[in-house]
Amino acid sequence: MVAPDKPQRTGARDVVADHQCELRSGKDRTGAASGAARPPSRSGRTGGLLLSAGLALTSLAGGATTGEECRGCHTAEVENYLRTGMANSIGPPTMEAETTFLHEFSGSSFEIASSELGMVQAVSRDGLRVERRIKHVIGSGNAAFGFLLEIGDYLYQSPVSYYTKRKRWEMAPGFERHPEPEFDRPVLHECLWCHAGRPNPVAHTQNRYGRPALEHEAISCDRCHGPGTGHLASPSAETIVNPVKLPAAKRDSVCEQCHLGGEERVLNPGRSFGDFLPGMLLEEVFAVYTDDFGAAKPGRFKVVSHAEQLRLSACHRASGDRMWCGTCHDPHAAPADDGPSYRSRCLGCHGESLTDRHAPPVDDCVSCHMVRRPSFDSGHSAFTDHLIARRPQEFSETGQRARSLRAWREPPSAELATRNTGLAYLRLGQRRGREDFMDEGASLLARLAQAGRLDSEGLEALGSALLAKEAPPEAGLKELARDLLGLALEAAPTVAARHRTMAAAEWQLGDRSRAIELLGEAISLDPQNRAAYQVLARIHEESGDVQSAAETWSRYIAVVGPSILAQDKLRSLDPASR
Repeated sequence: MVAPDKPQRTGARDVVADHQCELRSGKDRTGAASGAARPPSRSGRTGGLLLSAGLALTSLAGGATTGEECRGCHTAEVENYLRTGMANSIGPPTMEAETTFLHEFSGSSFEIASSELGMVQAVSRDGLRVERRIKHVIGSGNAAFGFLLEIGDYLYQSPVSYYTKRKRWEMAPGFERHPEPEFDRPVLHECLWCHAGRPNPVAHTQNRYGRPALEHEAISCDRCHGPGTGHLASPSAETIVNPVKLPAAKRDSVCEQCHLGGEERVLNPGRSFGDFLPGMLLEEVFAVYTDDFGAAKPGRFKVVSHAEQLRLSACHRASGDRMWCGTCHDPHAAPADDGPSYRSRCLGCHGESLTDRHAPPVDDCVSCHMVRRPSFDSGHSAFTDHLIARRPQEFSETGQRARSLRAWREPPSAELATRNTGLAYLRLGQRRGREDFMDEGASLLARLAQAGRLDSEGLEALGSALLAKEAPPEAGLKELARDLLGLALEAAPTVAARHRTMAAAEWQLGDRSRAIELLGEAISLDPQNRAAYQVLARIHEESGDVQSAAETWSRYIAVVGPSILAQDKLRSLDPASR
């Protein structure tokens, strides 16, 4: 939406050309609870979740194939795979537990209880209490269990996890220093894609899913081998993907689709994470960007994803593309332990003679050269040091600042590389409070916008960045932001988040009624979009319309059920409680 006294824009080139703005470099802006409890039991885990639940292994596309059909020719592989962590990536809440613990940072008290109805978790704070029934347990339990809940068609993550190595309930990764933890963290489509076999996301939403939310729960054969119906119809090596036989980059992409987190993942225009299929290059679907300090300093172990560490290891550098995840890991079988099973793989390259000249002990390479870090420190980083250092590394979590981002592999075209790199800088800059990153990202995207070559997602990101930038009114950044956001909204009018961002622009430019209208549209499109309710209530409150602010929070509670945040807001708006 553009201002009424301005002509309609026909494209980003015209919008940017009308504004004389300079992206100036800005200055950079730059605490876990305990709760001892008896270890929970998980009756469905021992024999493999898929096996015990009787679920089918299914293909990703082109029709379904069952585990039994695969088992007919690949009996050992299927039976062994069902006992691996990937085959047990998500499942029903068969865990039993009874405990309470206090999150001291926020003053929140958590309760976990089990009954014939399943697991229920509750949080209490400031005299308010909310409880939720758990729908899914996520994670194999090799390091931890996480928990998901459903509210209508939406999936959310619980703020607590059970850490199996420590045998303790603690805050889930990212909640350790959350001031107001609650059951309201959206389970993004990207997140579920790596933890579930076949999620059923609703387009243009953050965490809304079809019925059922998971068409198939845990990760199955198709994730590494591709759709299987063609192979069933004509069994041969040509009708199925064997990652070992792929070119190195495509082979590695199979593992990297989930095990290469990087700092940012940027989808190509029109793509979703579910578009990736084995045999493709990852960059055909999305690009991964990593910090340039990934090459950890000697004696320091920077905690990043497995793939990043492995590429930096001396083993990988010496062997080149010959070494990959499958060199040491058999995806069809869980190793009996971390010692002898991996030792044999080390000696496969280094030779038995190594043990003759190696200082004792010589029966367990991993414990010295791939030390493990505490599994409760992070949710998506490597727990085991894949740098494979000659001497144990120290762990480094803080104190390092990236100078720039780099693509793991460059996108297939220069234009796409500029677009994806710009989005990566903007997102990471917003997440870390790095104005220098945000300026770099905005500059890259503005270059494409001036050439009329920026897609609607890029326009939205650029508009949002300019909207957040401090500048004198005469610079016209707010007006430029509104125009860019208007173009993005026109291109995708069913995306609720774009209505919300456009509302923020209109509000900052003084059009309160239009902002309220846009937020109402956002809520209609995505009824559990909490950010839209927050902004709408704030506009009403700052305008002195306390009744409408209270009605907004009451509507939110009617949609999502009990909420400490919403109840607390309502309490603060009630004159009797002041």
